[in-house]
Amino acid sequence: MLHKLLKISITLVLIIAVIVGLTSINHPIILKWITGSARVIGKPINATVYTNGQINNNIKVFHVGKYWNGSEADYYIIFINYLPNNSKLKFFSVNRKDNYVGIPSATNIRDYDLIGGQLFQSEVGSHFTPFQNDMKGYAFDPELTFNGKQFKLNIPPSAKELRYDSLRVEL
Repeated sequence: MLHKLLKISITLVLIIAVIVGLTSINHPIILKWITGSARVIGKPINATVYTNGQINNNIKVFHVGKYWNGSEADYYIIFINYLPNNSKLKFFSVNRKDNYVGIPSATNIRDYDLIGGQLFQSEVGSHFTPFQNDMKGYAFDPELTFNGKQFKLNIPPSAKELRYDSLRVEL
């Protein structure tokens, strides 16, 4: 009986290891999540996104309510799914609490990934540089405004891959 239970336990551990291993080939952030250096942000919130005044269904919005240290946060992660994974604007943050728009320190699939509709974020990916920063940002003021249940911002002219110059989100 004990021998059979040991075989079943070892088989289950091996199956789980194979599943995690195969999943992490396409989604390496899974290994970071298992080890605690990534977290699940969740599913996109219900929001309508306008670019240059037109509804854009290719952009998803996620809300983050806590920083990695557990303190209160109030920021949104904008996910632009048509951009390549290495684009620094595939993900960016709009921070209501600190009133800035920022690009993440890292945007590859080890730092941000969408798996089963859930956004995963690594600890490195949770650090942002404001658009206004002239070294790592765009040296550009996006003129971020919050008005009730919506926010608006301008896109830097040098971010030509986005193909628009303004973004408005109705929450």
